[in-house]
Amino acid sequence: MKHFKIIILIILFLFNYKSYANDNIVEILKKNDNIIFIRHSLAPGSGDPKNINLNDCKTQRNLNSEGIQQSKKIGNFFKKNNIKVEKVFSSEWCRCKDTAFYAFSSFEIFDALNSFYSEKFYENKNKQINNLK
Repeated sequence: MKHFKIIILIILFLFNYKSYANDNIVEILKKNDNIIFIRHSLAPGSGDPKNINLNDCKTQRNLNSEGIQQSKKIGNFFKKNNIKVEKVFSSEWCRCKDTAFYAFSSFEIFDALNSFYSEKFYENKNKQINNLK
């Protein structure tokens, strides 16, 4: 089985990449054997309302205008540095799909990336872990 280097990028580093994304990190990202995890851009607040419906963005905490701009900066970082992006996966949360859309234009939903921390979604935990494997 092919081994992947896993790089976890904290979005805040990407917002000001001139300060944080040194040439070494960019070179690492240019290699073809990376899986890069990016958390969604700014979506003010915490958690989601109890009535959350993954099919209705109005029931979720969403990106604000600053979060949209942050997402675009992420995409620009990858383009400017010629970092190849083969596939982009997103959870089913609207703020995550929107981050992927504004940053990379196209993406696929991968429900194994969904949060299972809230009681409403905890029953999916084992299925999601198996799907990630």
